Amino acid sequence: YLLELVESCPRDCDGIMTARNISLRMNEEKIKQVDQMAKALGRSRAWVINQATDGYLAYETWFVEQVKQGLKEAEQGETLPHDQVMAGLREKIAKAQANR
Repeated sequence: YLLELVESCPRDCDGIMTARNISLRMNEEKIKQVDQMAKALGRSRAWVINQATDGYLAYETWFVEQVKQGLKEAEQGETLPHDQVMAGLREKIAKAQANR
């Protein structure tokens, strides 16, 4: 199935609205889920998909930056031995289990 979306500027754009049509292939089950969410929220299909895209892009941007930072730290030798990491994890797991 092919969906046509209209991208729009968020509400804080001082009334200036830009729109652009895009095509998106999506299976019927996902379309159904999007439509159900749109109905539950009282929003349009495009709004739901834009919100989901915003969330996805924010997470992926954060993730890529974290990976870059980790690689930089590893190149600078800012690492911990495996045994030390595992000991810390075991300690956290034990504390979490004790607090159940």
